Amino acid sequence: MKKAILTLMVAGLLLTGVSVSAEEEVLFSFEKGLEGWDIPSWAFEKPDHVQKEINSSDLYASEGSSSLEVLADFPGGKWTGAIVEVMQFMDWTDANMIACDVYVPEDAPQGLKASIILTVGDAWKWVEMSRSYELVPGEWITLKGDLLPGSIDWRRVQVDEAFRKDIRKLDVRICSNNKPAYTGSLYVDNVRLIK
Repeated sequence: MKKAILTLMVAGLLLTGVSVSAEEEVLFSFEKGLEGWDIPSWAFEKPDHVQKEINSSDLYASEGSSSLEVLADFPGGKWTGAIVEVMQFMDWTDANMIACDVYVPEDAPQGLKASIILTVGDAWKWVEMSRSYELVPGEWITLKGDLLPGSIDWRRVQVDEAFRKDIRKLDVRICSNNKPAYTGSLYVDNVRLIK
């Protein structure tokens, strides 16, 4: 009987157009500049990392009026990546998910992909997402990583409370795996926790 009542309540909410949305906490909106984001110094020393500089931009934004612009030069013919990061202690124990929006302009080629990378704990463990997101020229694409214990969204790591409590760095990486070649701007915006 209780199950039937719950089913009717959910159906009623759906029919009336009422939606239940998760609470979001915006961590970085780039409305006040770079907000601590930078290109890691080691990335300039790696020939397979092709980011040149970052800026605050009001050309494109998924929310508000500004975003983080990454200038990159993907040559094609080999794997290359462009990476940006913010380094600070973050406690995400009350969050279910990390998300951010990435945009490539309409004139960019198909084939670029993006992912989130975290650095976690006292050992500064580098933790990549277990999948990357295909970027669509001219569209904002939302990257999402599940932060709940037991999540399989992260490679070679056990997501638990200790993981969520001690985030040291947050990176966004856009890459080209042999194809395509592209020289131009990429945009990151609305970095947020979903609770």
